[in-house]
Amino acid sequence: MFQTYLHELVRTRERTLATASRLTQPQSDYSPGPGRWSIGEVLDHLRLAEDLYRGEVGRLVDLKRSGRPARLTRTFSDINVAPAYVPDAALRWLGLPLTMMNSLVPDAVRDTMIQFSLLPARNPDAATPHPGRPVADLRRDLEAGIAATRAVFYDNADLDFRELVSEHPLMGVSDGLRVLRFLDLHEQRHQAQMVRVLTDSRFPRASPA
Repeated sequence: MFQTYLHELVRTRERTLATASRLTQPQSDYSPGPGRWSIGEVLDHLRLAEDLYRGEVGRLVDLKRSGRPARLTRTFSDINVAPAYVPDAALRWLGLPLTMMNSLVPDAVRDTMIQFSLLPARNPDAATPHPGRPVADLRRDLEAGIAATRAVFYDNADLDFRELVSEHPLMGVSDGLRVLRFLDLHEQRHQAQMVRVLTDSRFPRASPA
């Protein structure tokens, strides 16, 4: 069953890599304005986010293989993805209300919220990108990342990834398949962000050959 979700993520990554393959370094580094990511930063964020959530699946696999319950309960202290504009000091009071709210949200609604960022959120520190990275390194890391994600799932194809569960106040309850779905929709959202940068009137144009 995971193959369908993984295939969709791979197709989405191919589109990301196609965009990255056409970038010059000035284009990769261009930011439309203060506080707005360049395409290079978006690419680095995608790589870091995939590393973060692939690591969560890997830990769940290890728990399952060891015979322990394959469930992780995360807090804002563990993964500090959080609603935008909410001070860190207030997060500890939001854990229970958000967990209860998420238990009532259908997956289809959650998918829409992820893909179109209907609930603005700040990324976790672990997925904060580094500006100015060489675009060739970004492409290489994204290729290596999707290969590593494929390996986690295919190397453990005997497991039922629906039994590997992680819970977070903002992200809700996710199993291994939902993680793949999240990564796919998350990347699609950032592809739209890259298009907005590419079509910015001040975006650097490639020098003629």
